[in-house]
Amino acid sequence: MSKINTIPKTDAGQEDQALRPRLTERFPTFVVGTFSMILLWLAFPPAGLSWLGWFALCPLIWLIESKTLRGRRPYRQLFLAGFLFWLSAFYFIPIPHPALWLGWLTVSAYMAIYTPLSVGLARSLVHRYQIPSVIAVPLVWTGIEWFRCNFATGMAMVCLSHTQYRTPILIQVADIFGAYTLTFVISLVSVGITAVIKLCLAMKQTGTPHRSHTSDKAKGQRRLTIAIATLTLISAIVYGNVKLSKEVKSKNNSELAIALIQTNEDVVFRPITAEEFVDCRQRKIDLTQAARKKWPDLNLIVWPESAFSSYTDLLSDVSPEMTRKMATELRTRFWETATSLSLLNENPVPLLTGGSTLDPEQNTQFASAFLINKNGLVDSRYYKNHLVMFGEYVPLSDWFPIIKKISPIGGGVNAGTEPVSIRINEVNLSPNICFESTVPHFIRNQVNQLAGQNKEPDVLINLTNDGWFFGTSCLDLHLACNVFRAVEMRKPHLVCANTGLSAEIDSCGRLLQTGGRRQPDIIRSLVHPSKQYSLYRTIGDVIPMIMLIIATALFTLDCFRKRS
Repeated sequence: MSKINTIPKTDAGQEDQALRPRLTERFPTFVVGTFSMILLWLAFPPAGLSWLGWFALCPLIWLIESKTLRGRRPYRQLFLAGFLFWLSAFYFIPIPHPALWLGWLTVSAYMAIYTPLSVGLARSLVHRYQIPSVIAVPLVWTGIEWFRCNFATGMAMVCLSHTQYRTPILIQVADIFGAYTLTFVISLVSVGITAVIKLCLAMKQTGTPHRSHTSDKAKGQRRLTIAIATLTLISAIVYGNVKLSKEVKSKNNSELAIALIQTNEDVVFRPITAEEFVDCRQRKIDLTQAARKKWPDLNLIVWPESAFSSYTDLLSDVSPEMTRKMATELRTRFWETATSLSLLNENPVPLLTGGSTLDPEQNTQFASAFLINKNGLVDSRYYKNHLVMFGEYVPLSDWFPIIKKISPIGGGVNAGTEPVSIRINEVNLSPNICFESTVPHFIRNQVNQLAGQNKEPDVLINLTNDGWFFGTSCLDLHLACNVFRAVEMRKPHLVCANTGLSAEIDSCGRLLQTGGRRQPDIIRSLVHPSKQYSLYRTIGDVIPMIMLIIATALFTLDCFRKRS
């Protein structure tokens, strides 16, 4: 008979004590990386503990400064930690439809790559080139963040700087080289905080600083790091205070009274009944007429993206039974119902709204923002330029038609190519749609392109339908992007959102008014053209791009040296 090995019996407590050190020894990098990701997640909505944003990178910085990364395949452990973070940060992606689970997992896995990549690049600079971490970490983290905001159409939500979007004095530096400026500041200060922790631990272990096992050189480097971090933070605060204290000068005496109509209609993937259609339409009309009663001086009414979706046939000749004249008459009749009251018919108000637009000649569909003027005619139309992956188009769907059949969005929509400036009362407005406002370089290019045509916008307006996400933290993350676009361009940025969060944001990124979450609301904003300008509009993303080039060039050189 063969012998059977037996394991000595132990009680549950002894088994737990034996198991814990094994797990810690096998996955120490994962434990540290996960701790960093937990702090980072807590700094963003829904928790919104923004102050943790300054500490979130400290565990990763500890790993970067360590001589070796402990555990088996530590970079895979960091990838897993990052994957869990992005799954929790983007938990709202699959809510609208089960088919989006694949997109959620794919996007999270892609974003998780940047965690081990950032640590690896920073470690190369610190250990192979002896570059101080106070330089290497912000250089790498800012460069990597810029790359992910640009690569493959860009994913510019949940940037490190966005943790501070409700702190106006800190976000003013974004007009230097974008939101990346504050990311640089936060990551640099995090290195200083890590140095403080290490210095305190060294002093505690030896009882007095004079008996520390840490060399005088190391202690001197940490003190220098703390001094640089402190000076950087103070400089950012002083810069913010100066910007906030400056009086905003108007370009002229023009002003524009705008009513933002926030609806509350969740996106559902099923045909709506006739009763639901009538109810949705009537709620928008009721809100609009309530705004007109309350503020008779309105110059413009704004509805969210997709608010006009059910009236596609009123925008172009898509039906052989309907002539263009009949379509115009129907559209005008609806506009009069939506924007006017019997006592106010002598004072019609233009309506800026969003919806689908069909081009019957080319058989193409666009997500559009269009202005219905005082005569009930479409005066200006903007076709959305920057489409949302898995929301408005599915990659490879043109090559594999089966994807269009199983996708909840079908074939998606087409992309426009030009920005649009709408002029009302000597004030220029530039609309953007949905997640276009999350991409900093896209908004910058549009503003500069319009300025080159002598149509520089005085105010940006984001029309969005965030009813896909049922009031989750996606609304806050989107609002954070809008705040930074206002500071980067130094222009007021209005947000008209279905289910929220609609907002009035001034050119300093201050949230003057915010609509409720997942409830109907009305915001009145009084806009004045201003003379403000930002450095970011001139230099764009040059500085973070240079940071990435330096980091990757040194890392590549290091790899060649190891091979040789």
